[in-house]
Amino acid sequence: MVDRRMLLAAGIAVGVAGPSWAGPTSETKRRAIDAVALPASFKGALAFGRNGRVEHVRCVGMADVEAGRPVSPLTQFKFGSASKWLTSAAVLRLAEQGRLSLDSPITTYLPDFRRDTGDRVLVRHLLSNTSGIPDLLSRQIKAEPSLRTSNASPADIVARFGGGDLAFAPGEGWDYAAINWVIVAALVQRLTGEPLPTVVERQVLRPLAMSRTGFAQADQPPMPQLAAAYSGTTPPVRKMLPVPPFLAASGNAAGTVDDAVRGAHGILHGALLKQASRNRLTTVIWPAEDYALGGRVHPLNGEPWAWETGKVEGYRAHIAHRLQRSETVVIFDTTDLPQSTISGWVEAIARA
Repeated sequence: MVDRRMLLAAGIAVGVAGPSWAGPTSETKRRAIDAVALPASFKGALAFGRNGRVEHVRCVGMADVEAGRPVSPLTQFKFGSASKWLTSAAVLRLAEQGRLSLDSPITTYLPDFRRDTGDRVLVRHLLSNTSGIPDLLSRQIKAEPSLRTSNASPADIVARFGGGDLAFAPGEGWDYAAINWVIVAALVQRLTGEPLPTVVERQVLRPLAMSRTGFAQADQPPMPQLAAAYSGTTPPVRKMLPVPPFLAASGNAAGTVDDAVRGAHGILHGALLKQASRNRLTTVIWPAEDYALGGRVHPLNGEPWAWETGKVEGYRAHIAHRLQRSETVVIFDTTDLPQSTISGWVEAIARA
């Protein structure tokens, strides 16, 4: 069981009804969260927060079935593609500091990149998945499983898989390509001299006090509170193939519900980014996919919501944030549920 003193130290109030954070709780949202009809196999957490503070969290099931460790407010979950949101915020911070421009071609920062394509692809094309660079990496991973455990640097992967002919003119098509984000990681490391996880920590996590968020990958410190993910639990069957460090920018962040709420408020309402950068982060670039920079902006009840979803192995993540005022819905799952199911629950809670 989780030590009560650990929870209190984390600023979490523990009562008979279950763990919740101190502060005024929206009874409507509490009821909506508690009313979600979860499958018996569900293992994860559902939470609602306002102004960066969790007001209600529902923890369900085991974070580690084999060890008998229950899900708690301190449990960490993989963010999957919601990692792109943190990466984009870090890149925008670098832009504000005058260290790069989103409107510069990537060859400005990666001079060894293929010139006839790299001179046409701008940094913002990578962050919006509109670069046109073909995803030769994802195709090869299926044929070369050893890539999953590779310690190759982002630069090595870009040199090997970034040189394909453009599938479409930059900005004139959309492809959810992992190679875009490996190029971002290589660019950031070339520019700063530091690997992407270090830059994200320095530019985003540390300023927002997201102390329980990091990168769940082999070259980073272990995360003992990370939940295990499963394709089935009777008997337990884990679904946790390794994700290589060169994919840090697109899928390896992991953290708690509290950090997810704090991060959403800090990035989209706080002082981390200037207003112009926040506008850029949430301006839809590819309407057919609701895609902005590093994530989607989804209309709900006539209002825009940042709509950060993630899927990696058996992990599912959804961080939805109301842009007109700071309200956040978070759902983390470790049992390989369809993303559409989780999104339906998020919408029901948000509409309540």
